[in-house]
Amino acid sequence: MRRIRFKQLGLRNYKVHRSLTVNYGDITRLSGKNGEGKSSIGEAPAWVFFGTDLFGGSKYNPTPTNYEFDAVHASLLISVDGTDYLLTREIVNGSNKYYLNEVPVKEGEYSGFVQSLFDKETFLSLYYPLYFFSLHKDKQRDLLLRYLLPPANSEVLAEMSRTSPDQKQKEIALTPQAARLAEALKKHSIDQLASLHTDLKNKNDKLHIQAQGSVKTLTGQLQEFGETGPLDQEAISSELASLKDRIKAFETDRKKVADRNNEIRTLQLKIDALTRQIDAGKKDYDAAVAQVIDQECQTCGQPLTEEAKGKAEQAKKDAVKYQAEKVNPLIRERKALREQLAGLKPLTEPGYSVSDLVVRSNELNALLQSEQSRIKIMRDLEEAKKNEAAYLQAKNDSIFILDAIKAFKAKEAELQTKKVQDLFTTLSVRLFKYVKSSCEYISDFMIQMDGKDYVALSAGEKIAAGLELTEVLFKQSELIVPCFIDGIESYTGKIVVYDQLITGRAIPDQELKIETEKVGN
Repeated sequence: MRRIRFKQLGLRNYKVHRSLTVNYGDITRLSGKNGEGKSSIGEAPAWVFFGTDLFGGSKYNPTPTNYEFDAVHASLLISVDGTDYLLTREIVNGSNKYYLNEVPVKEGEYSGFVQSLFDKETFLSLYYPLYFFSLHKDKQRDLLLRYLLPPANSEVLAEMSRTSPDQKQKEIALTPQAARLAEALKKHSIDQLASLHTDLKNKNDKLHIQAQGSVKTLTGQLQEFGETGPLDQEAISSELASLKDRIKAFETDRKKVADRNNEIRTLQLKIDALTRQIDAGKKDYDAAVAQVIDQECQTCGQPLTEEAKGKAEQAKKDAVKYQAEKVNPLIRERKALREQLAGLKPLTEPGYSVSDLVVRSNELNALLQSEQSRIKIMRDLEEAKKNEAAYLQAKNDSIFILDAIKAFKAKEAELQTKKVQDLFTTLSVRLFKYVKSSCEYISDFMIQMDGKDYVALSAGEKIAAGLELTEVLFKQSELIVPCFIDGIESYTGKIVVYDQLITGRAIPDQELKIETEKVGN
């Protein structure tokens, strides 16, 4: 626990105060007519610490408006758990200056020191009770719950499953919703589960709709096949194989005829070519045989010698031999080809057509493809139905968990509200609001007194509400600071604070009066 006490406040050219020193007591009473600066004294510590007014307004400016001045000065001597610190803030020529124990420091060091003492929102809520109610409701809620642990998951799950007020927690058997959440909360937080299953629900809902569309489409496609029963695919495949063999045999026979005709035609062409070569060779041979050897020299007309005649005879023999050797191989080759040709008999085309076989084969292939398509659609339809059921189950499972989360949060809200409500005596607190459209509780905050919202309370009732709220914050934060109540004349109830009390009272026609009182030893 940390205790902050105010010992002395020094003001110079601070709003209406040209020069003022306030020595705080256990109780410090400020009184006087309006405009005497009671509120300025009360808000000066807020400006020293944070540079704000009592409501945390950063545009607050304590500069005097009705007299000349050289600098605005405010210093506050405080005791922190028995150790004294002097904090000073000044405005000189429009610039802020900061001092710790009269030593000039930079703004960051000054602010850091203040933050090390207390949180701004906590301090102002404790020091000036009306500050808390000036905050946005979300900040009020966060501040009140900052020091309060939320109910444990096990406590919430047990309360979700409670069947009677007298039932002890160890005797409570978890409901299916609570049991499912208990297992899921081992891996994820409640908010993570909500996010996860919201996403899964939406995703599986889309997939379920898509699967439904697939089932509808495939069902329509299947109906297009009519009421015919399943075909004997094995018999169809067997007949197709037989037809394929017969068509292949027909093609083989046709190829044999074509090959034989090509072979005969090729042999005949070779024979005809050889015949032409042989005829030409025979002419050359006959010419060589018919050559007459001259008996006289063509030039001089003298008879040839026996030697010359012999050479001429030999040349003729060589020419005849050469022509014979050229033609005889061709004659032998032609003879062999003619013998080969004589052994080849022309083949005739098959005496039947395969068009009927092809038509039948095409019909069977169409039937087989149709049956295979039908079977595939049936399989796809079965898979689509399984997916439809699976996605629906997954979606419903996420809906079950999301409903369980709503029940969990509703019970958690109830327990947390009770825990907070138990802190107060006269005030009632609303932490959650039920949204009918989404069937869930959302964060909210409202403080009431006697059934009235804070804004509808009178000035005195607001002070009473602030004091009770301050007492709760004191207990939670374990931070004790002075409490300033302005307009105390509006409040007639009992005042209980943990340490120093500072009050401001408006008294007509009275100049500023500062009175202190010591309580106890």
